[in-house]
Amino acid sequence: MSQKTNVIKFTPKTAAHIPLDIYYKDNVIGEEKSTKFLGMHIDNHMNWKNHVEQILPKLSAACFLMKKLIHTLNQDTLRMVCFAYIHLLLPYGIIFWGNSTHVH
Repeated sequence: MSQKTNVIKFTPKTAAHIPLDIYYKDNVIGEEKSTKFLGMHIDNHMNWKNHVEQILPKLSAACFLMKKLIHTLNQDTLRMVCFAYIHLLLPYGIIFWGNSTHVH
């Protein structure tokens, strides 16, 4: 059974890794390099690569759906589908994305 509680230590890529041992009730809380937190996949360097890799397939599927529906639905319905499937994924956590190392 995996632990729900873990530790992630944010460090620059150039910094040497120094293990972080945290104990709670005689148990070691494991240090992770990446984790899912509040729906966002983050790693210890905050570069968002893991998160982008997770949402790309969802965005690709939504774009495929829009391509199939564009000739059968009216513009208002297409807009609702776009907001339900695409727009929902993009702004989540955007305030953190703006401070990422790959902001450009």
